[in-house]
Amino acid sequence: MRLLLTTTLLFCTTFLMAQEKYRIQYDYKTDNFEYFKLDKSYEVIDTLNNPRFKRNSLIEIKLLNVNPFAINIKTDIQEEEIHATGSGGYNFSNLLGGISSMTDGNLKLNVTKLPDNIDDQYVNKEIFGETTSRSTAIENKFSQLNALSSNVDALKRTLLANLTNPNLDKATILNNIRKVAAIQTDIRIADPNENFHVYISSLKKIVNEDSNSIVFNVNELKNELAIKSDNEKSTLSLGELRGQNTTYSYLESLLVKLEESSNWTTENLNKIEALYTSLEASSFEQTYDYEITADKVNLELKFVQSEFANELDDDVSTTTIKTRHVKLFSKGGFKINTSIALTLNNFKSKSYDYFIDENGIIGSEKNDYFTPNLSTLINFYPVISENFNLGGSFGVSIPIAEGISGINYLFGPSLILGNKSRLALSGGLAFGPVRKLTNGLQVGDSTTLNDVNSFTKNVYDFGFYFGVSFNVFNLK
Repeated sequence: MRLLLTTTLLFCTTFLMAQEKYRIQYDYKTDNFEYFKLDKSYEVIDTLNNPRFKRNSLIEIKLLNVNPFAINIKTDIQEEEIHATGSGGYNFSNLLGGISSMTDGNLKLNVTKLPDNIDDQYVNKEIFGETTSRSTAIENKFSQLNALSSNVDALKRTLLANLTNPNLDKATILNNIRKVAAIQTDIRIADPNENFHVYISSLKKIVNEDSNSIVFNVNELKNELAIKSDNEKSTLSLGELRGQNTTYSYLESLLVKLEESSNWTTENLNKIEALYTSLEASSFEQTYDYEITADKVNLELKFVQSEFANELDDDVSTTTIKTRHVKLFSKGGFKINTSIALTLNNFKSKSYDYFIDENGIIGSEKNDYFTPNLSTLINFYPVISENFNLGGSFGVSIPIAEGISGINYLFGPSLILGNKSRLALSGGLAFGPVRKLTNGLQVGDSTTLNDVNSFTKNVYDFGFYFGVSFNVFNLK
């Protein structure tokens, strides 16, 4: 048993090592196909034009510059003689855990905008006196945070637009993102071209620091307002008291807006970092392996909109971006099929018709004419080309001429023409029945018999045939 397993393993290993390897390479960006022959290490050793692949060869189908965020690939292989097989498209719908987690279930891309200035209606010298210099610091921080939030929003929009663009390759997307990121002018921000992740961290730090600064100054204003209110409580008019209460409420609302804006900006930065990390880790190359066994193969590559991109455009239907077909032709291999034939059989000098003349002498005539036969042939041939192949045929035939009976056995070379409806021209040896005299009778003997046919029998001998046959079905 161990010896059998070892032998089988060695045989399989030898077969795999001997299997020829090819590569069909398609570049989505240039829309070009290239064909290569590979060595056993899958290294390119030759470039091919309009190739015919050796049957049972391994074909590597390599797709370049296919954006997995924008495109899913659905492949379908249709073989001429073997049941069609297909493979599911490469699905990147779970690559980022779904777009919903990136957009909170909708596409709210607008950031919560902070006020550019402190409203003088609520913060003014009549209420705070000269301490309103704090409002200037708050306004500066608000302006910085608004600019940063707007830039983060633009960066997120650019990243999503680039990721869902099927015509952009990985290097182009990365370059576009870094260009937009470099627009930020704050000296505290790290250079995105050196390290994008450090750049994102610096933005998060700035958002946190500026938010804390604003919170500190707003709280100081609130404390000053509370102290002023306590000190002047007895002298404040009803209108002034209402004004201070309104100012206090306004400052509270600023803190709420600040928290909302900073949280949103930080969340966007987290999403950008997650998308960027996925982009860095993603491959824009996809490879499929296929073993060609059929005569003809039609490989369909259907590039459809990915689920990621489909959710972003709010379209329920899946869009087919483009479809490409690759036709593969194999060579080599061995074919066996059956056919119905009309053959003409001839046994030349080995076949005679016997008779008795008026003098009672047994005579003979050469039966060297062609006898039509209805035949069934099995054709076998190595596949040389699509419409022209040389092989052999063997089979049996039955004469359809009157007075002739018996089965003929046929064997000879054949010429196979055509593809789906094959026509075979064959000829060769025929082994069939011919009449011979019995009971010691010979040609030239005198006899009193009236009919010599009663003293003949069928004896098998060799002759030849040629004929035309039509393909019925394949055995292999």
